[in-house]
Amino acid sequence: MPSIIIPNDASIHTARNFLNTNAPFAVNGNEAIIEFHSRWAHLDPFALASIASWGGWCKRNNFPIKANNIGKHANYAARMRLFQNLGIEYDPGLQEHEEAGRFLPITQIQNHTQLTSAIADISALLHLQNEPDALAAVQYCVSELIRNVLEHSGSPEGAFICAHRYTGKTQRVTIAVADCGAGIPAHLGRVYPDVSANALLALTLAMRPGITGAIKGVYGTTENAGAGLFITRSIAKGTGGYFLILSSDAVYRLRRARTDEEQMQLYLDGFDEPRHDEWILRSPWTGTVVAVEIRTDRIQDFEGFFLWIRKQMPRRQKLSKPIKFT
Repeated sequence: MPSIIIPNDASIHTARNFLNTNAPFAVNGNEAIIEFHSRWAHLDPFALASIASWGGWCKRNNFPIKANNIGKHANYAARMRLFQNLGIEYDPGLQEHEEAGRFLPITQIQNHTQLTSAIADISALLHLQNEPDALAAVQYCVSELIRNVLEHSGSPEGAFICAHRYTGKTQRVTIAVADCGAGIPAHLGRVYPDVSANALLALTLAMRPGITGAIKGVYGTTENAGAGLFITRSIAKGTGGYFLILSSDAVYRLRRARTDEEQMQLYLDGFDEPRHDEWILRSPWTGTVVAVEIRTDRIQDFEGFFLWIRKQMPRRQKLSKPIKFT
């Protein structure tokens, strides 16, 4: 049966363990199960958006969802509206006020009007009113990631997004967008037929400028064709944050840069990055999940930062090494 077991920590950092523990898209049985850790459950936006998207898939395929081990340790998930999105009744006894955790709770977006509304809400929800450059970086990533889903995934549920702003020693925003649509290998396989059977290669292509289409929006130009994932990955790296993308049975994760010098070294091919991980999932993911971490305290001039990233791209796509369809 479809099931998700939540460990005590489900985050970008622990993504390998979280993903390999589960077989969320099994089609046997007559219900779906989500099981929380018995004592503690830390879920960051990566896990929350993934689970919410999975819940949409379960509803589409008529799998009612049953939850085990819900307790006070699940209150954060409740505040992020996970149970509401899964159709599970749970009242943590929390009074909602001002979305108090500096977060964008799980939000389902099925059209561009809803996307525009979500982008407009980000400033207040993440308390970025007085940080225009950090706000611009977050809004760009949200816009690009959700548009990818709306325009390419074919998911009936659209996209599920959530975000959290973390404060303290470092200032950062973690954003995740998930869908249970066609997936990147199937989408790119329409143009590159052999890619449909090689998900890691599909991720390689998806993160390269000039492969998937033309950027639209405030920072879009004809020179930025298909560069959304490249720019999003570069924003994460250039500020010292994580980037993760998964689709089908493949996962790519860019780890945090250790030094300022590392942050400023961008690679056209994400798989050339020295600090990256790639692996094959034991149980494939139906659709796509992207998570990005932005160090907002390291963005002083987003427009200049954006233009610098764009200058790292060739005007016409030239791959750093040949594509091998093997």
